[in-house]
Amino acid sequence: MQTYFISLTTAAWVFPVIAFLASLPYAVYNYRKYGAVSIFRTFVLFSFVFYLLCAYLLIILPLPNPADVANYTSAQFDTQPFAFVINFVKHANFRFAAPSTWLHALKTPYFLEPFFNLCLLGPLGFYLAYYFKCDRKKIVLTAFFVSFFFELTQLSGLYGIYPRPYRLFSVDDLMLNTLGGIIGYGVYAMLKRILPNRDRIDSKNVQKSARVGYIRRVAALLVDSAIVGLALILLNLLWNTIKIDSVASFVLSLVYSIGLTLLTKGRTAGKALVRIKVVRTKDGARFFPAVALRYLLRISALYLFQFVSLTTIRFDGVWQLILLIIAFAAAVFFAVDMLYALKKGRRLWYERLTHTENVSTYRVAG
Repeated sequence: MQTYFISLTTAAWVFPVIAFLASLPYAVYNYRKYGAVSIFRTFVLFSFVFYLLCAYLLIILPLPNPADVANYTSAQFDTQPFAFVINFVKHANFRFAAPSTWLHALKTPYFLEPFFNLCLLGPLGFYLAYYFKCDRKKIVLTAFFVSFFFELTQLSGLYGIYPRPYRLFSVDDLMLNTLGGIIGYGVYAMLKRILPNRDRIDSKNVQKSARVGYIRRVAALLVDSAIVGLALILLNLLWNTIKIDSVASFVLSLVYSIGLTLLTKGRTAGKALVRIKVVRTKDGARFFPAVALRYLLRISALYLFQFVSLTTIRFDGVWQLILLIIAFAAAVFFAVDMLYALKKGRRLWYERLTHTENVSTYRVAG
């Protein structure tokens, strides 16, 4: 049991990193395909990723010392089918006619190891049937090849890291893992009538696509910020006299946001990816001044705290206190305005001042 605990604990530490790195690409993909991100779909998919991580770590952890592995003399293959049944009968002291032996037999490795191998790919069969809409044939083949990949991982000594396998390549594991995938499909077949329908979830996403939520806007902002950051790094590599600081970043952000929005009539690269654009909300308002002021106000607010933090390093006493008060008051104002906007579904302060807003460009096919 200690082995399983180590694997699951490691997965719990690694998964947040994977989820963080995958969140932005996942959000962009969903906004482009469905026009919205479903919380339930996100939970199902990320739980699937967590399960795959756990399953993989269960077959490779704990990692032994390579020097110890080099001295192993045990067999590398077990090609006898149903060896787990023979071992259970021989060594588990199980007698059907004696109920007192049942619990003890179920606690032995001769039962637990085959049982966990059976359970290992059960969730895979369930997820494949429910989320990916695979039929039985695809599930059987996928479960077999995933199991085969696990066995090859062990047989290769973790892809050559170890001088020889530190776990046994077993035909029984292939059979039990594949059977587990089939059982997972059977569980889905029994529960499918009470599970949320995936097609209806996707349909609701399309219905919500006209609304531009703040997660969608943050996704666009992160993409645009990454582009500006990469541009600054490239400029510094080409001309090492350019200093990457807050002023250069502020200027480039303004040029990028305003210039690209004007050239594309409302879109930056980030906005185009999540299918939104900036439009005017006031008849007769000129687009260029509105866009220029919008991004000047928004980007200035984003860089305010960085500017203040740098400035307070250079000054002491009253100037530092005044700047900190200004920064704190601005932070409170921005936070309150955003919370109010979220609750009332209205535009943010710089959008109201410039008579601009983000609208969805997603269109339902057909």
